[in-house]
Amino acid sequence: MKSNGSHDPLRTPRGSFELRRFSSDAALVIIGAGIGNAFSYVFHFVLSRRLGPGAYGTLVTFLSIGVMVSVVGNSLGTVAMQETAKLWATHLEAVIASFVRRTLRFALAASIAIALALIVASVPLAAYLHVQQPLLWALLGAYVAVQILAAYARGAAQGAHRFVIFALSFVGEGAVKVALAVWLVILGFGVAGALGGLIASAVTVLAIALPPIISGGTARTWQQGEQRKLGRSALLVMAVTGAVNALLYIDMLFAKHHFRAEVAGYFGAAGTVARTIPYAASFIALILMPKAAAAIHVSRDSLARVLALAAGMTAACVIAALALINLLAHPIIGATYGPAFTGAAPILGAYTVDEALFALWASANACLVAVGRYEVFGYLAVATVVEAVAMAFFGSTPLRLLSIAIVVNAALVPTVWLLALRTLRAVPQAASPLRAENVL
Repeated sequence: MKSNGSHDPLRTPRGSFELRRFSSDAALVIIGAGIGNAFSYVFHFVLSRRLGPGAYGTLVTFLSIGVMVSVVGNSLGTVAMQETAKLWATHLEAVIASFVRRTLRFALAASIAIALALIVASVPLAAYLHVQQPLLWALLGAYVAVQILAAYARGAAQGAHRFVIFALSFVGEGAVKVALAVWLVILGFGVAGALGGLIASAVTVLAIALPPIISGGTARTWQQGEQRKLGRSALLVMAVTGAVNALLYIDMLFAKHHFRAEVAGYFGAAGTVARTIPYAASFIALILMPKAAAAIHVSRDSLARVLALAAGMTAACVIAALALINLLAHPIIGATYGPAFTGAAPILGAYTVDEALFALWASANACLVAVGRYEVFGYLAVATVVEAVAMAFFGSTPLRLLSIAIVVNAALVPTVWLLALRTLRAVPQAASPLRAENVL
């Protein structure tokens, strides 16, 4: 292979499926993400007791908005993952740093634009959601801006198979989130203190993931057509990811509008526990997405194995989590949120069914996005509109809200998996990675 990082076609692609390598990478990612997720739940459990149901309902609503708006960051991170995975799979890792440095400015511009748009949108949202404090909306905007950059950096590390950095970013994020947010809330800053902790945690991810990815490497020139290609991919991923996040979190917005403050807090607590199901399943996607993005450049067999693993591992994870949470619903709420949130336990059963169905189709969606198949957006867009309209008109109780979501997610499970299986019919070779003939 040439020393400038150009691709030698005689070298074996790295994207072929190897169980030993997959197992070691998966263990690293799952352990790191698991520790980070454990910190996140400590964050919720401790702050819910400190804030009480009313203020905690406001915090969860803000987190739901943050996740839905940060679709921009997730999309940019996914595109970065796709491209760095291609470069890694074809032995072009020398230009990864150049790619990340070049595209980082677009992520920065997007983060600023989205934060400002959210602050402007807070004017009508403040009345609808009964949250009138401008400081909270400004802090939410700052959190979203930094989170977009953090998601971009993390995605680049994921695709480049820098799984040590990727895992450490989850651990660092969770530790800072808990330590600083709890400290600020104890000092009396309330929801503002919790948001301050979240901002610091996103800065931590950026500090861990970005410097190792942008340092060194081989400089190269970039064609305008390549930039347009990345822009198109980012918009398509953004559309799909936006619909996914809306289907995951939109119920909390309607709960905050329809229900009194305490009931919204109970609903938020039940949702946080129930979402452990798709969050646990998302650990599987963290390792399978870069594997799928690389496998499509190798063979149909490699991609088929990734899809089979996604289906089997997700189903096993969902069944185990669903059984455990429903068996121990009351003890889980009592041990995590405390006696003030006992009203969340009756909601939890329906919520877990909803989230289990979501997790089942979301794993197939993750594989579709990883290999650049975005036709699923049409189905997700229709599902989002149907769910939002139904919740707006008929979601006057927790059970009604969740029943609507269950019906929509149940319809999406076979739909999205059929789309994922259709990818095996086509030639698995995707578009070639960014050209390296201009390496300087």
